[in-house]
Amino acid sequence: MKVSATHRTQLAKIALMQVENLALNALDAVMVLSWVRLCTYLILNCPDGVLNVSFPGALSALARTKVFCDENLIETYLKTYAETQLITWDQQAKTISLPSDLGATARQIASRENGRKGGRPPGKAKKGKVQDNRQSSIMLPISGGKDVAQENLEKTRPTRTRAEAKLSFKSSSEDKLKLDAAFNRIGPKAYEAADLDPARDMGNYGIARQWCADGLAKGLTEAEIERLVLFVVREVSARERAKGNGISFGYFHKAVTQAIARGDVPEEPKTLDQIKGERAWEEAMADYNQRRACGETGLRRPELSDFVGQVAA
Repeated sequence: MKVSATHRTQLAKIALMQVENLALNALDAVMVLSWVRLCTYLILNCPDGVLNVSFPGALSALARTKVFCDENLIETYLKTYAETQLITWDQQAKTISLPSDLGATARQIASRENGRKGGRPPGKAKKGKVQDNRQSSIMLPISGGKDVAQENLEKTRPTRTRAEAKLSFKSSSEDKLKLDAAFNRIGPKAYEAADLDPARDMGNYGIARQWCADGLAKGLTEAEIERLVLFVVREVSARERAKGNGISFGYFHKAVTQAIARGDVPEEPKTLDQIKGERAWEEAMADYNQRRACGETGLRRPELSDFVGQVAA
């Protein structure tokens, strides 16, 4: 996504408001993070900073896929934001708008209006000069030029070639669905595991999509990618916190990428049934060894699979 200069200015204001705005500082960290995600989405995806959520299920979809908060609390959040002038929430029209502090300036609005009308009209021609000095549509011959009909197009190299998209250019629709599902599941969990300061981080974990793509390309399952990413993020976050360093979500990219390349997938955590089964097997093994030491014969050695299966059943 191309981020314009206007977008960068508005995104910078979000970070500044997290430091200076008392109403925002009065909210808990979860509501602040949800507000950051909501305003970032409005800035980058809504040309006028206004989002229409009047169609059925729109608010739930917004909470679930963009703001990543409880679907049952999204309206409560919007009312709170509106009361403190952190957003504009028209409950009757079902529209969400950016606050005045984050909205476009008068100059930016005027520029947009001029753009819709075709741009600024040309100025008046100076006296004694031709009024329209723009190039005409008449093609003039140039001596020494090459006839297009005689040019060998197969040997002509284009000056620029389109860069192949890394994630989706050669991917099937099924691969894209797998990637979207993995990202929607792992991205929020990875960001939560990072335990970042919402006042310093914008809440953008889009880079996790690349981790999911790399993991799928490596042949890992969605569950394996999740275990790997969460393990690395928690480990790096704990290490940097112990040093007193402040980090952003992008700081984890190198460590996660290297772990995926090596295939360092942590073992799947044991279930409660597995833990109980292992304990029962250890007790049976201790009894088995003790009875053998006492000279008892004809004993059957306990097998772990027997105990784990019994507990699970």
